[in-house]
Amino acid sequence: MSAKKKSSPSAPKKPRLFSLDVLRGFDMFVLLLLGPLVIVLAQGPLAGSFESNKYLRVVLAQMEHCTWDGFTLWDQIMPLFLFTAGAAIPYALSRFKKSEGGHVTWRFWFRLIRRFVLLWIIGAIMQGNLLDFKVESLHAYCNTLQAIAVGYLFSAVFYVFFSTRVQIGITAFLLVGYWALEKFIHFTVSDGLGEVGGGTYVYQHTLAEWVDQKLMTGHWAGDGTQTWILTSMTFIVTAMTGVLAGTITRGRAHRARNEEEIGEQAVPVETKPSAPTAGVFVQLFLIGAALTAIGYFWSRVPAGTFGYCPLIKSVWTPSMTLMSSGISFVLLSLFYLICDLLSFRIGFRFFTVLGVNALLAYIFGMFNDGFFRTNIHDLLYGTESLLGKWYPVLLVCVNFAVIYFILWLLYRGRRYLRV
Repeated sequence: MSAKKKSSPSAPKKPRLFSLDVLRGFDMFVLLLLGPLVIVLAQGPLAGSFESNKYLRVVLAQMEHCTWDGFTLWDQIMPLFLFTAGAAIPYALSRFKKSEGGHVTWRFWFRLIRRFVLLWIIGAIMQGNLLDFKVESLHAYCNTLQAIAVGYLFSAVFYVFFSTRVQIGITAFLLVGYWALEKFIHFTVSDGLGEVGGGTYVYQHTLAEWVDQKLMTGHWAGDGTQTWILTSMTFIVTAMTGVLAGTITRGRAHRARNEEEIGEQAVPVETKPSAPTAGVFVQLFLIGAALTAIGYFWSRVPAGTFGYCPLIKSVWTPSMTLMSSGISFVLLSLFYLICDLLSFRIGFRFFTVLGVNALLAYIFGMFNDGFFRTNIHDLLYGTESLLGKWYPVLLVCVNFAVIYFILWLLYRGRRYLRV
């Protein structure tokens, strides 16, 4: 008489932090709607108001990247995206961590490498001319998704294999190490560029810019908006601060009891995060305030002195890294307080629709001036004569509405883009 085959239990639903999804959604909201809307209003129907009102000029300035030294809300978008990618790691990979009873298997490495490769390829397609199929025009490393790929790869390894104290030590080493490379490596080049490095942080004379130009000659999107290779050190730091935030919010995990077995193989048990607490909010807020203050005051060290390190998002300076990570901590703490601790979620699900599919939202955002905007214009061009200067505002709003509707359908169907 044959034994009855035991059925495989359904996989437990992976825990999610509502406030983290909201934070990701808020980031995408600024990128896809708030920023473009402010800009078209300032350039069109409300141009006079923005020119005459100093407060509106401040708002407009926050929707643009600083040319070099300085920091705006628009400069916060990419660091916040990296931070949230890191914050998700403790929720996604805790079952591989030895200290929580897990162990590293081939699935961990497969998942990690697959995510890195797919993010890199998608990034190359989005901004690196990969589909031109011309080696001479390929931009090897020049996209936010590629920065996230690098940050996620190293942060995931550090999280799984090392304790939180060691992770903090590695993060501090990378941060100080980047500053030391810019400070102590100093030389003169003979191609007319002149002095490079030395901690002066002069545009086109930093070590990070020089490394990109030399290692990616002909394949570097050298428009001055961002450096990549050496800056990967502080990309990882930003992602690691997210890992720390995710570790704090997840709290002391407890194992979900599951005694069922399949044959002789025990079913892997999942870990669940602890319930939201006021202590977690306080930790997040205080760490965020401290990092923001340290980053800001570090950036105020006068030029020419030993610790000089201005806020420059283009080369991801250590002071900018600390300040942007601190702001990310504070934002997460506020959403955590409202959405998780106080369970007030009315209206915040608007951001969740964007947040649970943030990668897809970002990809759609890269098409803002392409497929979506072009086809929407073809649909609505007849209203241009009626709306006049308000027509670009309509395009921005409808463009966002189309993207949001697609993401809402996916959200309703519990369909999420995973790489």
